[in-house]
Formats: sequence, C-alpha cells, structure tokens
Amino acid sequence: MKHNYSICPHCGCGCGFYLVEQDGMVSGVSASQNHYLGQGQLCARGWTAHQLLTADKRVKQPVIRNGQGLSASSWDKALETAAKKLKAVREKHGQNSIGIIASSRLTNREAYTVKAFAQSALETQNYDSAARLCAVPMKFPNQAGSQSLDQADLIVVIGSNLLEDNPILGQRVLSRCKPEDDRPYVSPDLAHVIPGPSAKLVVLDSQKNPLAKHAGLFLWSRPGREGHVLTALLKQLVEKHNIQSADPEFRKLKETLSKLSPGQLLDGSGVNHTDLETLAKDLSSAKSPVLLFGKNLLHQPEAFEAWTALSNIALLLQDRLSVLPVMNGANDYGAGRILNSPDGLSYMEIIEAAGKKRLKGLILIGEDPLKTMPGRESVEKALAQLETLVVIDSYPNDCSEKAEVVLPWQLSLEKDGSFYNLDGKEQPFKAASAPDKDSRALGDILEYLAKAMGGKLGINEKLPEPEVVKLDPFKTIEIESEALPFNLELGSVYPHLYGDEGQIFNSYHLAREFTGGYIELHPEDIADLGLRAGWKAKVVSDAGSMVAVIKANPNIYKKTAFVPVHFGGNVLAPFQYDAKLKTPVFKGISIKIEKI
Repeated sequence: MKHNYSICPHCGCGCGFYLVEQDGMVSGVSASQNHYLGQGQLCARGWTAHQLLTADKRVKQPVIRNGQGLSASSWDKALETAAKKLKAVREKHGQNSIGIIASSRLTNREAYTVKAFAQSALETQNYDSAARLCAVPMKFPNQAGSQSLDQADLIVVIGSNLLEDNPILGQRVLSRCKPEDDRPYVSPDLAHVIPGPSAKLVVLDSQKNPLAKHAGLFLWSRPGREGHVLTALLKQLVEKHNIQSADPEFRKLKETLSKLSPGQLLDGSGVNHTDLETLAKDLSSAKSPVLLFGKNLLHQPEAFEAWTALSNIALLLQDRLSVLPVMNGANDYGAGRILNSPDGLSYMEIIEAAGKKRLKGLILIGEDPLKTMPGRESVEKALAQLETLVVIDSYPNDCSEKAEVVLPWQLSLEKDGSFYNLDGKEQPFKAASAPDKDSRALGDILEYLAKAMGGKLGINEKLPEPEVVKLDPFKTIEIESEALPFNLELGSVYPHLYGDEGQIFNSYHLAREFTGGYIELHPEDIADLGLRAGWKAKVVSDAGSMVAVIKANPNIYKKTAFVPVHFGGNVLAPFQYDAKLKTPVFKGISIKIEKI
C-alpha cells in the first residue's frame, strides 16, 4: 500500500492529503496530520478527491468537429487542427483577436505557461483566470494569514460562508471563538489546540449562514446592501471613534463621509444603528482584530462601493487590523496574479467581446462559462459568434459541445506542480497518481501549439507583485431609500464551489448526495404566494426562467429568494459585471415566482 502526498484541488485552504494506492489502484484519501492548516482534517470534497481520477465521464481522447459533429481523433490530428485554426484567426485578424480563459485550479507552472503562450504564440494580451470572478488582484499592506487567527481577539467575517466555501478555515475560526473548555481539537495532536482566551466573532452577511449562528454579533444585511452598511461603518469609525490617518487622501475621505447620513445609508439595509455602533466600538478597541472577506461581497451591483469601503476601513486600522481575503479556488492566489493582464480584457470582457465580434477565437482551459457566468443565454450567443473555440479540459462540459477541438488535460493529482493557498503560501506537490494514458500535460499541449504556430514559449516564473490597496476618498454614493423589489441572490452551496462544478459533478459520492437545484424562500413568502415547500414553482427574470423545487428557509429575508448557481440558476441572471472590479453580479436580480 502506497501513500502519495498531494494538495487538495478544490478550495483555497489547500489542505494536504495522501492518495492511498493499493494493488495499482487508488482507493481513497487520508488527511495529512502535519499540514499547517488542515492539521488532520479534510472536508467532504477532500475525502472524495480520489474519485476525480476514476470518473466515468473523463475526456478519454481528443475530439474534433467535422461535418457530422464531434468525433474522436488522434492526438496528432487534433493538435494539428487546433493549431491550424488558431493560426488562421491570428493571421486574419491580427493581435489580440484570440482570448484565453483558464481555471484558477491551474498549477503555477501551468499558469506561467498559459501567459507565455498567449503573449508569444497567440500575440494577445486577452487572457484571464476564474480567480477574477471571486477575488480582486490587489494586496493589502496589512494582509494576514490564517495563523493570525490564533492571536486574534476579534474576528470579523464579511461576505463569506466559511463553513461551506472553506470549511477547514471556517472550523479554525469557530474554534478560536469558542470558550477554551468547549474548544474542539483541530487535530488529535494536542499541540494543535488553539491557545488563549476566545475571540469575539462578528459576521456581516445577507444570509444567516452556519457560521453566523455562532457569532457574538450578526449584522444581517439585505442582499446587495453590504456596501451601504460598510460605508456607514466607515463613517462611524472616522467621526465617532476618531480614527485618523496621515494619508493625504484622508481629508477628502472625511469630506465625502460628512455628506452622508447614517440613517440614509442604513435605510433598507436591514442593519440597525445599534449593532453597527457595537461593531465600530469593537473594531476601534480591539488589540488584534482580523477581518476576513469573501466572494459574496463582490457579487453585487455595488461591488466597487463595498470593496472601497472595506479597503478604507482596513487601511485606517492597519496598525492593528489584519486582513485575510478568502480565496475560493485552489490556486486563486497564484493564477489570479500570474494571469492578470493589465493591458487585456478580463474574463467577462472576453465573453462580451466575442458577442460583439471583436474577439474571434477563444481557448477555454478547465473553464465552462456557460455554467459559471451570469446570463447563460448571452454567453451562448457570444460563443456562437466565434470563428474558433478550443476546449482543454479533463471532463466534458457544456462548452465542449460547441468546440471545434477538445483536448484531454491531466488532473493536478496526476502531475508535479504547486498551488498558492489563501495564505499566499506556495505548496509544491508531486504526481500522486499515474496520469490517464489518454490525457496530456497542459505544458506539452501548449508547447506543441506554439511551435506549430511559429511561436516559442519563453516562460518567466516570477510571481507578479499586485497593486497595493490605497485609501480611496470616492465620490458621494447614490443612496436609494425605496423598498427593494422581490429579488434574487444566486450563490454556492456545499459541497459545491463556484467554478468547481467540473470536479464536484465528477466526484461520485458528492454528485450522488447533492443533486438538483431549488429555490429558497422565507416561509411567510411561500404562504403569501399560495405555495408550499416541496412544490415546484416557475422563477422568471428579465434574463430567463427556470422551474425549481421550493425550500422554506427562515434565515433569508422576506421578499428575497436564493437559488444555487450550480444547477442552471445562472439563466436567471443578466450578463452584468462591476465596471471596475470586473466581478459578476449575482445579487439584486428582480424576479417573479409563479405557480405551475
């Protein structure tokens, strides 16, 4: 029996585990007791990671499109066809006519290779990764790691369902905030028990998620109003708690805040002034506070407002406050930096450009925008405008059905590489399993294509330094005081991760146990609509419609609905993104619900 070490390919925690191999077959996973963050723990995604290797639906051989549709091909013919089509687009339409959208679960070496291939062979600056959808490629001067939690006396979690999106990190937060005599072991090794008195936990979110139920203070914001709440908090800190800064922009910031009324900011947000003042007092008096924020803060119409307010709070308190951005994907930290192209188009801009016929060719590497993007219908129309679509993936997806060429790609468990986890820690790993005989390494695929297109890969493996967050006085924000309509929030539900559907749906036990979409409504709304939990209803928006089973959830606001994005829920969202952050909008979508 062999135990081969690797890193979990799912979320940003990057837990260590061993693939268990017996008689030449991978039969399971065992957790690494020595991994600094996992410490002997895995979530359901980690425990079932070995099933990715033996999934029935793995792409077994290259596929090309001919007059009869998609058909199996040899590697030589498929690579030759892909190179020929991409070269034709480049020569006909020139530089920047082709784009690349890559998974944020690429290894660092693969990400560097993709960047080199885009610039040298495709002659394009239009490349991006899925990290763009859940994170901002900027760095805080007071950016923290997960180990900062051990010394924290206050932990504030904003816009992140930690116990579902990043369960091991969530458990660490939960353990830190419990009384010492009730604190669970992080591992059977007593040395891993988190020391010291408990920290206070504060959660700001649009749902009463599992972590919020353990919070000492929960600020329940209506979906899409988190930015207003954070701006009101910033105003409290500056004006009531005399938080100062020597930054030249601070005077402008104070002037902007003075024009805003706390009442107007909080009106319709669901958060009351007393709770906000409590949080402001906690932040101004805490000695070692840690602030964690996640993708839910960035998936709203006012994402930039929310980001700016949070950034300003973090900068004004940077002498004491540590900030930990919660990374969604296994290598969001690495891929998000490496594949950030300042002179090119972002993920959603690439799709948009295809729809407007400004982009003629597209390579998708481990990504399926038809599942992850808002506005599925718009994405379909955009892909239909392309002259060439090449898909490189381990599993078939909706986009591969529309591709000219599909090439099988090795899983991370089958190759050497490294990921940067949410702490910014580079974690190298070796191939823990022999690669599938019909798949190839991404580097080999791109090297062949580059050579066939007359290019050469000049790979520079230096992690780019991101822009550092600066104090932003921002302009006076527009405040809407009218009541919100019946609105929809799309999000992820455990064990699914946003953008990780290809792996989750190909893990046998996870796919079996967590099936099908639904719509969550407040029990009173269900009664008012003349419906019942368990019935099906038609959900209609301006972008599209779907039929879903109704679930009652008292932990969401009245006149709001929640639908998981993983089961086609993105059909309800318009194709919309924040103009500055380039993050998709999955909140504040007006809907109506009909009996069927």
